[in-house]
Amino acid sequence: MKNNEIAIFSVSKTITQRISNVLIERKIDIPVYEFHYFDVVEKAQQLVAGGTKIIISRGGTAALLRNSLSIPVIEITHELHGIYRILQEARKKSQKIAAVGFPQFCNVLRRYQNMTNEDFKICQVYNHYDIENVVKNLADNDYQLVIGGLTVAEMAKKYDLNVIMGDTDNISIEQALDVAESLLKYINNENMKLTMSWSALNQSHEGIMCLDQSGEIIHINARGFALFQCNIGDKIFKKEAFKSIYGSIINEIDIKEHAIEIDGETVNIAVKHFSNKHGFYTVITGSRQEHNGWSSSRTSKKSDHKGFTTTYSFADIIGQSPVMEAAIARAKIYAAHDLPINILGDTGTGKELFAQSIHHASPRSAEPFIAINCAAIPESLLESELFGYADGAFTNARRGGKPGIFEMAMNGTVFIDEISEAPLTVQIKLLRILQEKRFSRVGGDSLISARFRLITASNKELGAQVAAGEFRQDLWYRINVLTLQLPALRERTGDVMLIIEDLLAKHNKALSFTDEAVDFLNSYAWPGNIRELQAVILRLIVLFDMHVVDVDALQSLCHMSVSADDDEDIVPQPGDVDLLKKQEQKLIGAVMKRTGGDKSQAAVMLGISPTTLWRKMKEYGVEGV
Repeated sequence: MKNNEIAIFSVSKTITQRISNVLIERKIDIPVYEFHYFDVVEKAQQLVAGGTKIIISRGGTAALLRNSLSIPVIEITHELHGIYRILQEARKKSQKIAAVGFPQFCNVLRRYQNMTNEDFKICQVYNHYDIENVVKNLADNDYQLVIGGLTVAEMAKKYDLNVIMGDTDNISIEQALDVAESLLKYINNENMKLTMSWSALNQSHEGIMCLDQSGEIIHINARGFALFQCNIGDKIFKKEAFKSIYGSIINEIDIKEHAIEIDGETVNIAVKHFSNKHGFYTVITGSRQEHNGWSSSRTSKKSDHKGFTTTYSFADIIGQSPVMEAAIARAKIYAAHDLPINILGDTGTGKELFAQSIHHASPRSAEPFIAINCAAIPESLLESELFGYADGAFTNARRGGKPGIFEMAMNGTVFIDEISEAPLTVQIKLLRILQEKRFSRVGGDSLISARFRLITASNKELGAQVAAGEFRQDLWYRINVLTLQLPALRERTGDVMLIIEDLLAKHNKALSFTDEAVDFLNSYAWPGNIRELQAVILRLIVLFDMHVVDVDALQSLCHMSVSADDDEDIVPQPGDVDLLKKQEQKLIGAVMKRTGGDKSQAAVMLGISPTTLWRKMKEYGVEGV
């Protein structure tokens, strides 16, 4: 074991000495660091950059490091024997005792209390900032002695309370060392397997690259560097060669076969999306046509159609509330017809879920379903994405031109999300295609028959945009033939827990909620709707290490709270308009501040894509911190 692969962070000179004695006895060379609480994250990050793979610590320091680092943090735990010793010492000084600590320490205290029925108060905290308020409250309620760590001791001294330090015994230190050594062996073995796998990928004749949620390239093999002309850290949405698959990446649509052109050469690619409780990523594989065995007689149009299928059906929609059942019933009626549908609903209410379900239940279900988000594609590219372009339409145009979405979706369904963001020039062409059932590519002069079903969606009231001159009235009449209003989550009485149960089942996680937590979840406003709820549950799955979720956990881990100030803000006042937008603006600003301007982290917390976050920040004028 290299002496820098494991590091120990101590919280006091006493514990440092105790740890050092154990290391000497076991003849283990592991560095022990003693830093101020507010410096530990920065110091730990420096160690990680230098090759440290595991950190050992305890109490609040361990909790802070675990939430701030990507490497494992092993906590030096408290044992029942140690708790007995501490309480015996405390009983000699006072009979009115309170213990203040982080979850792990408090869990052991509760276990001891259940076994012995001893009478003492347990006060659990989740960060150091809460400790002073807790200790002050204990002093105000005539407690004479507190048990806790270094910060608790400092606060106890401030409020004239006696203190017994919750010191760690040698057994706990040895157990933490054993866990760390075993885990290090596992990590090194897995790293070796990963190195071997990556070496194998680098020998592949196929280019392979992996994208994160924001479209940034996080891995690419040797063949991929040359074939795709991309590097780690590049943004795929800035690569002109890949613009024909922007929509599939943004809308998480897999593509089995698709031809793109890079430096005059045809490259056949496949796109596959993956998600788990840790996040979402996309894998793009590709090879030049002469290497892959695909028939050159296959047209690009046929390749473009591949993979444009629905992922969801009505069976995937969770909800038994009257408003949700009414929306589903209406959507099923619409599915049998071919008229345009306009879906209205706040961000995160499931507009594409309904659009896919309608297509899946329609007579066009065997044909392509292609989705495009008007807010996610630059205005300069949107028209060519929708209508395609002819040979020589502009500089660097692909030889032979390129079909657009309407052409690729022939006989199928086109779903245009956030149509409110379509520029007026595009609105004019959309109106024409709906009126004449024909269109032409950009720069082309031949007419193509338009045989598709159109579904649009918006989180804005298009009628109000028409009145403001921001949306064409004639187009509004054309797309608003059948209207489907999706309810916000706060309006769906009884559905929140159903959705939570479904999410937990999908992630094979067993959690229960106290009655107070259920009431809290049901009464919460859910400004981010389903996406926000998904983010909350995923955060619990990853960070919550107990089985029963209470209100404190929701507020501390998931940042869910309704303060008095917030309550006052959302009370409608005379002349107030766009209250939901104002609250959304406020929420986004608060989350950006909390994440220090990290858009990827903020997007995960809000339960929306980075692209949607960027658009909303631009719309509301929210500055990146």
